[in-house]
This record gives sequence, C-alpha cells and structure tokens, in this order.
Amino acid sequence: MPTGGGEPEEQAEWLAAGFAAEAAQDWRTWGMRIAQAREWLAAGVPDGRTAAEWAFAGVTPQTVTGWLEAGIPPADAIRYREFGVGLADAAGYHARGMRPDQVFARQPPPGLADASQDEAVLRFHEAGVGGFLLHGYLERRWHDDTALAWAIRDVPAPEARLWHELGVTPAEGAALAAAGVDPVRAVREWWSAGIPFEEVADWLGAGMTPAEAARQRADGVTVEQAAMMRMLRRDEDPH
Repeated sequence: MPTGGGEPEEQAEWLAAGFAAEAAQDWRTWGMRIAQAREWLAAGVPDGRTAAEWAFAGVTPQTVTGWLEAGIPPADAIRYREFGVGLADAAGYHARGMRPDQVFARQPPPGLADASQDEAVLRFHEAGVGGFLLHGYLERRWHDDTALAWAIRDVPAPEARLWHELGVTPAEGAALAAAGVDPVRAVREWWSAGIPFEEVADWLGAGMTPAEAARQRADGVTVEQAAMMRMLRRDEDPH
C-alpha cells in the first residue's frame, strides 16, 4: 500500500543507495520511497510488507518502538486501531495474554451495543460471526442481510464493502480473499489494464486476470460474454 510522499524511486536508484536488489524490490512493491525505508529500518522494521502493515495500523517509524517493545504484532495493532484502543491499553491487554478479538468479545467499545443494533448483534452471533469481525460491520453501521452474507464468509467489513461496490458477490469475494487478493490492489491493477470499473466484476467473476481480460477485449470478446462465463462458474460452484 502506498504510504505517501510520491511513487517509489526506480530500482537503479535503490541499488545506488546501497539496497540489495531483492530488498529494494520488496520496499518498492509496498509503495515505499528510499527515505521511508531507511526510517523504518532504523526503527527496527525489517521489510516493506511489515512496514506497510504498521502504516495501515496508523503506526509510524517514530511511534513503532512502543508497539515493538510491547511485543504486539502489526496484525493485532490493526485490530486495536479498529477498536479505538491505544498503545497503553493494548500493551496491558497483550501482557495479560489477550488478543484484540477477545478484548472486544468481553467489552465492546462504547456506542456499538446500543439498542438499535441489538437485533443485528444477535443475528450475527447466531450465524457464528465472531467479535472482531462483527465489530467491523457494526462500526460501519452495515448489518443488513447483504452484510451478513459477507460476514459469515469471514470477509472483514472494509474488504467486503469494496468488493460489494465493485459488484462482486459474497461467494466470489470469499474465494478472492482466500486466494490472498487485496481489493484495493485489484482495483488498481484492473484500472491499469484499461478495464472500465463497471466491467471489473464480470471479468473477474469469469476467472480472468486483468491482463487476460484486456487481451479478450482486444480480441473482440464482450463483457456480456464474460458475464455469461461468470454465471456458468457460479452454477458449477456448489457453494
């Protein structure tokens, strides 16, 4: 994920700055510039992916030390951010052996358990949706039947909302999530390939990559044909 400050420098500039080729590619893949990489490295963060995770959690090279000293991994920091829990409280929970979802299950953040959401909380719990996942949907005040269809497939609310806006179904989105496909990166890749926003879901649902879809369009295959392939794939999927 880009972290601000412009696009990463070219690989040659990283090599000239003293980075090994593999390390340079890693930092560039995660949208980092040379100065940012140096800041993260100086703070004890070893690679671009870990730095991107910390950045997503709202942590900077200047504030990461406290999280590292507390032994809290980036994934947990991201969850604590979702809950509005700061470092001091998170460190206390971590020291007691508690994970973020356990914290939420025992003590939901204020304002998330009001009477207007009681029915939604009950429905989601009865469907087997856990505390952390449920929190994401409640926080966004998205707890209708569509939201539940995403939640029962273990797709977090932020990703589910993006996939939903693209026109991807919960079953398709769950399969994409299981394959490690990030919706933000997917949107960027499809746009870069020249696929119109409104066509992405049908080409993606037909099982194509952005490059494959672009070739098919260039060869005269229409989005309507892609939609038909998508429907056939749905019919073949027992889930």
